[in-house]
Amino acid sequence: MDKQSSVVFRNVGQVYFPQTKVECHYTLTSDHKWSSSDWIGIFQLGWSSVKQYHTYTWAHVPEGYADGVSVNCCALFPGTALTH
Repeated sequence: MDKQSSVVFRNVGQVYFPQTKVECHYTLTSDHKWSSSDWIGIFQLGWSSVKQYHTYTWAHVPEGYADGVSVNCCALFPGTALTH
């Protein structure tokens, strides 16, 4: 049985304010396998499908990333992403 890739989100805010950038901090655990199609999305509370994202950004390969090693990452969303 294959291990499932693991992403752990850290310091997730409960409220975000329009016009303020959003920093999404997360850790890729050692069993994560990077994919060029990885993305981070912001969803409204209660979402049930990945198609229900409010906005997203592509997750870039973090500096120093290597398979089998945990690494901390940060994705940034512009403040305008929450004004819709």
